[in-house]
Amino acid sequence: MVDAITGYIVGKIGNYLIEEASMLMGIKDELEELKTELMCIQGYLKDVEDLEIEDEASKVWKKLVLDIAYDVEDVLDRSNVKAIERSQRQGLVRLTNKIGRQMDAYRIIDDVRILKRRIIDVTRKRETYGIGNFNEPRGGNTTKLKVRQLRRARSVDQEERVVGLADDAKILLAKLLNDDGDNMRYMISIFGMGGLGKTALARKLYNSSAVKRRFEYRAWTYVSQEYKTRDMLMRVIISLGAAPAEEIEKIRMYGEEELEVYLYGLLEGKKYLVVIDDIWEREAWESLKRALPENHKGSRVIITTRIRAVAEGVDGRVYAHKLRFLTFKESWNLFQRKAFRDIEQVDQELQKTGELMIRKCSGLPLAIVVLAGLFWRKRPGELTDMCASLWRRLKEDSIHVYTVFDLSFVELPHELKLCFLYLTVFPEDYEIDVEKLIRLLVAEGFIQEEGEMMIEDMARYCIEELIDRSLVEAVRLERGTVMSCRIHDLLRDVAIKKSKRAQLCKHSQ
Repeated sequence: MVDAITGYIVGKIGNYLIEEASMLMGIKDELEELKTELMCIQGYLKDVEDLEIEDEASKVWKKLVLDIAYDVEDVLDRSNVKAIERSQRQGLVRLTNKIGRQMDAYRIIDDVRILKRRIIDVTRKRETYGIGNFNEPRGGNTTKLKVRQLRRARSVDQEERVVGLADDAKILLAKLLNDDGDNMRYMISIFGMGGLGKTALARKLYNSSAVKRRFEYRAWTYVSQEYKTRDMLMRVIISLGAAPAEEIEKIRMYGEEELEVYLYGLLEGKKYLVVIDDIWEREAWESLKRALPENHKGSRVIITTRIRAVAEGVDGRVYAHKLRFLTFKESWNLFQRKAFRDIEQVDQELQKTGELMIRKCSGLPLAIVVLAGLFWRKRPGELTDMCASLWRRLKEDSIHVYTVFDLSFVELPHELKLCFLYLTVFPEDYEIDVEKLIRLLVAEGFIQEEGEMMIEDMARYCIEELIDRSLVEAVRLERGTVMSCRIHDLLRDVAIKKSKRAQLCKHSQ
């Protein structure tokens, strides 16, 4: 991760050299040397990451490098702020700008020289204490090679984790559409451990053409461990799409009780379906149900939860459906769809390796698709190295989501690491608008232009690449373009730990 931060700072120095070339005077050479030193350290850090060197001395050394990188960023940011202040001055004060620029340049030179001495010192520490001595061959790492095909036709399969759950979907669809003369509101709860595909199954039902025909009013909201009833009510109202835009802006000012009354009025006398995703406690449902009319129109509510007691006790009229783990055949089918989608004929040795790994995933869909993301676009030789790395990480005879995620994360180019960790600033289970995310990534400076590609296109490429690697889920598509996405809460939890360790950003709950 430190190599990603260092690469980001190196890019920032390069931009600064271009933008401030006219005032740099004696500082240009100093900054170029600093940039070169950081580039060398970044390359070394990538090798350390690839060999998974995680002894205590290496951790301390990486922390020293990280501190220097952030201090470099602070120096550049202070200089930019002063340049903006000078450009806004008027009248006689502007005559002092030349002197001010020279003084600022001298201060930056002093700061940069101090930073260079710190880099020399941290390099000496590495050599003195033998940090990251390589005991393995250091061949070229071709797995870092990126395929820049931004404008290629993309077919994101939103239902890939529903493989093997056809019977579950059939049973639940029948429950949703059942019209036995009893038209009271009825609840369906889908429960099971994290990563089994509860949300994916609920979304498949929600988007079913039969469900769309039966329920004119449909809404989706998420709950998670930390929730606010007012926010949930607002999400349901917006998701229904029944309120005009100008009215939405007005009701954003409503309190919780006013929103309850408004939502009740929207749904009264209507046949509706509301999905409440990722409930952790019964109180979350209790806080919502007052706003959902218990009418005689055959309305339905679906909840997803990891907790059996919540699934079975959330309401008197409830069908609780426990999700199972996938069989080996189902697991292999899911894996092939992702890992070998571009391969017409799979090599026998490759298939054997894949089958061995799939058995260790114990039928957990999330672990399978993340593992498949690692296989995708790899040649047999690269897969051999990757498998050896994965076996070294196993503490028992099974592959956990966290193990596969760690390996997936190490393999990401530095800009993808930054983009992925940035997603953790959004709340758990939050549906992220891709256009908004692109603007945020560009504003943060995480994306660098490459060739003739626009910076916004680069940002979109990074997001879609994370989707291709199964680290991010595409939620809503329009004409093949991803409009919104989300990060699974299990992957988000691991990413938050990495982000905090890198002091990258503050996180929402």
